[in-house]
Amino acid sequence: MIIFDLILLLILGGFVLYGLWFGLIHTLGVLVGTIAGAFLAARWYEPVASWTSFLFGGHENLAKVVCFLILFVIINRLVGLIFWLVDKIFSFLKIIPFLSTINRLIGAVFGFLEGTLVLGLTLYVAERYPLGDWFINSLADSKIAHYFITVGKILTPLLPEILKQIKALI
Repeated sequence: MIIFDLILLLILGGFVLYGLWFGLIHTLGVLVGTIAGAFLAARWYEPVASWTSFLFGGHENLAKVVCFLILFVIINRLVGLIFWLVDKIFSFLKIIPFLSTINRLIGAVFGFLEGTLVLGLTLYVAERYPLGDWFINSLADSKIAHYFITVGKILTPLLPEILKQIKALI
């Protein structure tokens, strides 16, 4: 196993531990926030960028990228706030035996799913826009990156033309 695979597994392990620590509701909120943020930001970034392009000195590509990222973060945090409130309500029910343990174990499963999607999407985009020879070779030699990329393709319909805009900026 190469170092690149170990790095990917450590990152995935971090997501699993995050889910185990925070539990199902919080981790599910992050997962839903990520998907909703990508979906809604993909739908709204162009109109917002056209309204705000004057702030970027007429650089439309930069305006689109920044607006997509800002919309994604805002939507993700709003969904996170909703799930945080639900988690606080759920904390009242933790007096039921084993409910807290079950919440954390299922949270670890959702952390694994979220980590797989995030790594997959990141590697999918990085594969399209190579970052250097070491990265290209590591990705080609990796025994697990291809599985992540396959899973990451699930989220590609949510991605807008922003990827082309990012490539134009690079």
